Amino acid sequence: MSINYRGSGLCGNKQTHLLSFNTVLSTGLFSKTSCYFILIQEPKTWSEAQTHCRQYHFDLATIQSDEDRFKIQEIATSMNFQNRAWMGFYDGVFAWRWSYQDKNLGYTNWDTLEDTTSRTQRMCGVIRNTGKWHAASCDEPKPFFCYDSFIGGKFIINLAKLSWSDAQRHCRSKNIDLSTINDIIENGIVTTILKLGLITEAWIGLSKNLWLWSDQSKVTWLSVNWADGQPDNADGNEKCGFVNETGLIGDEACSHTLPFFCTKYVKIQIVRFAVKSSGLLNESAVMEAIEKKMNQILGDQQVDIESNITWRVQPDGQIFQRQERDT
Repeated sequence: MSINYRGSGLCGNKQTHLLSFNTVLSTGLFSKTSCYFILIQEPKTWSEAQTHCRQYHFDLATIQSDEDRFKIQEIATSMNFQNRAWMGFYDGVFAWRWSYQDKNLGYTNWDTLEDTTSRTQRMCGVIRNTGKWHAASCDEPKPFFCYDSFIGGKFIINLAKLSWSDAQRHCRSKNIDLSTINDIIENGIVTTILKLGLITEAWIGLSKNLWLWSDQSKVTWLSVNWADGQPDNADGNEKCGFVNETGLIGDEACSHTLPFFCTKYVKIQIVRFAVKSSGLLNESAVMEAIEKKMNQILGDQQVDIESNITWRVQPDGQIFQRQERDT
């Protein structure tokens, strides 16, 4: 009979490493990535905070889910923090632009009573069969106009009801882009197409990106929770986002100095192995040899200093599990 011992070590580092020992019978590696927030209480401007997070961690924190807000609350409670802190939300291009070539608007035909200045959600443009433009939630399903200078002219109506983003993807894959309207003549052509097709309204290539995340995460507007009265743009130049101790967000002038939350990602790799021994295994000696070898591998690969090795304890309190099998 021979005796096999199975164990697993936990290695937190950014690269994949496998051990090679004469005594190792088999190895397995399992990886997972965890993220968490870090509160830095040294006040900085929003740009300074962003630079710090990107240099030492990952980026300013993205907070747009109940889980994210709960993490903020946990940190604030544990550190007795009752203040505002920067996070990764910032005012992007606060202007309407055309999807095609990201052009500024040279011609507009907004309805007289249309509010195009909302700062709390991303808006997209529709044209109605009256010829007037209106702002709508980009998530609403509507027909849309594609632009293509080669087939069928510049304005191709598609009756499939899609969100603005899905319509944009469709036009870019099948044609060129969502349609741009440059003057009153083109506006009249589009209006005529709607009337002839008995269509009330359709997307055109008009949108306004409001708030964006520093780490380029997609903004999920339904999950963005503003504090009461926010955003208020109180001093007329509040283009950066803060989070309070409850996880709710607001706007503030980017030049103000506040503490800030960073996001950090940690890659954890679990290495499992089997060691063959003709007698009783000296666990401490094997563990010492394995740790020495893994530290050597990490050093050779110049993995950052935060990498470390820990051992996973089994439910019975042991590191290794003994298994018997026929020779």
